[in-house]
Amino acid sequence: MPLISRLFLKSGLIFFVAALITGLGLQFQSASIPVLFPLFWHMLMLGWITQIIMGVSHWMFPGREREESFKNQRWVWIAFICLNVGLLLRVIAEPFINTSSSLVWKVLLAISAVAQFIAVLSYAIEIWPRVKGKKKRISTSKSDV
Repeated sequence: MPLISRLFLKSGLIFFVAALITGLGLQFQSASIPVLFPLFWHMLMLGWITQIIMGVSHWMFPGREREESFKNQRWVWIAFICLNVGLLLRVIAEPFINTSSSLVWKVLLAISAVAQFIAVLSYAIEIWPRVKGKKKRISTSKSDV
């Protein structure tokens, strides 16, 4: 399994645990902070599920070359970095977005969204050439007709 796939899976598991802890905290009325609800869903859907999908699909779809170098995987590395930076910025900014009048939290949230968009776009660029159909065998013998 390539290093980048392992990193996607491990990061996904970290966000899964973080989402579970946040979700448990949301179940208790005294500890429940309403602004954490969107954060919970982002950690669960983008942090866990999306990273697991990206890691496994990058591993399972064959590469363009037998041994892929870092140069050939640059789009998936951009996707990994942007997705995790975007998620971490969201984790930092989300709790303060409604409770603080400071513009910095809104800017961090906007940067987070742009980083996550770049991550998805980069991953699509990386995986697109890997998704190929089977070549059909053209038979010329009469027994195959």
